[in-house]
Amino acid sequence: MERFIVYLPRWLRWALLGALTLLVAGFATAFFIGINRPGFRDWLPASVSVIQIALTALAYVLLVFFTESGQSPVALERRAEHVLTHLLPHALARITDARGLAVEVATGARSGVIGHDYTLHAADGDLRTWVGINVHRAIVILFCAWPDDLDKTAFLQRLRETFADTIRGAKAVGYDEPNFQAEHLDGRRFASIWLTWNIRTQEDFLTHSPTQLFFVQDVALMLQSFLRTAHRSGMALSTPLTPMPL
Repeated sequence: MERFIVYLPRWLRWALLGALTLLVAGFATAFFIGINRPGFRDWLPASVSVIQIALTALAYVLLVFFTESGQSPVALERRAEHVLTHLLPHALARITDARGLAVEVATGARSGVIGHDYTLHAADGDLRTWVGINVHRAIVILFCAWPDDLDKTAFLQRLRETFADTIRGAKAVGYDEPNFQAEHLDGRRFASIWLTWNIRTQEDFLTHSPTQLFFVQDVALMLQSFLRTAHRSGMALSTPLTPMPL
């Protein structure tokens, strides 16, 4: 349910708005009708005062009763969606591959409750990722194809070694220790790479534009590192499966 600065039931808000509107309209009509009639001149000052008071109250009703709080769940959800569908794709579009060529970014539909999947199309291979925002907790997930010639232990070890520098940079910013998990799904073998970040700031993340900008640009830098490293090492960070929480 939406929260307002002052919460009243919808029917009561509309009833107050209607009553004040009728009051303003009635006394304004009386004012303009009676302004040229001597018998009504004694009522004109009172009519003006009532109109002024009613207009002030009407403005207050519109501002207070119908202005949604910036901290309401609905408002915060909209802000998170704006970060994921506008700010982040714009930052991802600046990524370049190992040869310096810009990638093409495709943003998928909302999935996994709180996120979207993204595909970075590069000349040397694609990267697919899922990014979610749970108010101030960010989650980035990648799926890596499992080479046939590696067993589970060797595969996970290779992932950790291959992306060690990228992970080290992420942890320096504030990401937690990543989770590498070997998976089997729909007859496919792959590994999921989970990175989580509790975005600590004095301001609320979803109402603080500088922190949002830092977040999307940092995600872009991290994914650029994943993309270039994967190309150099022959790892495939794109599978037919859409990355998301499993």
